[in-house]
Amino acid sequence: MKNMTVLSRFGQYVGSTALVMALVYAIVYASQKFLGDPSYGIVGLFSVFLLGFLYAMAKSDVESKQREARWAAEDAKAKSSCKMLME
Repeated sequence: MKNMTVLSRFGQYVGSTALVMALVYAIVYASQKFLGDPSYGIVGLFSVFLLGFLYAMAKSDVESKQREARWAAEDAKAKSSCKMLME
């Protein structure tokens, strides 16, 4: 049963990889056909990937700052409640 789950996930990964490869090929082919140079498509794909990566980094940073602020507030509340119990 576990092997079927692993094989199913592997199939999903292979399928999604094939889909992405076909999409990249189509973009590079269209770039060659319409713009005359396939490297424009590659540069475009790289730019989109880089912008997505920068967005993910910014989102992660904001979420991390929010978590740290929430944890600091929880720690402050826990410390203040501990002082009350000890008094």
